[in-house]
Amino acid sequence: MEVKETAACGISRREFAIEFETDEIVDIYRIINFADTGDGFYDEDFLEDLKSQMTYIVGPSVEEEPSEEVEEETIRWEDTGSEYILHFNEPEGARLFQCFDAVEHPGEGFDRAMGKKLLDQMMEMASNILENITVINR
Repeated sequence: MEVKETAACGISRREFAIEFETDEIVDIYRIINFADTGDGFYDEDFLEDLKSQMTYIVGPSVEEEPSEEVEEETIRWEDTGSEYILHFNEPEGARLFQCFDAVEHPGEGFDRAMGKKLLDQMMEMASNILENITVINR
């Protein structure tokens, strides 16, 4: 997994991408599902690495309270065939980071609409991987 800035110069809003290896799609699926429902488990080291990279690359704005206003929703998944890429802009980064923080208190501070959108997109693009994973218990 790697967090990257994809557009900054000359635009009004910075854009980012998180690149996930094929097997890491399961890890991020479990994290988002757990943050929403509290069911199952997730890899704590993977989550800490992800949050650390987001804080470093995106900056301290990810740890701020996300704004209620969403100018344009651009958060989306892309399947390149060799990896999965999650694209998002800076305001969405704060909402995404808040979802990751929700694993501490599942359901609280979790943007359910964004979480559902991401889980649905992941299931659509990687159904062969995600349909048979163990989400509830190891």
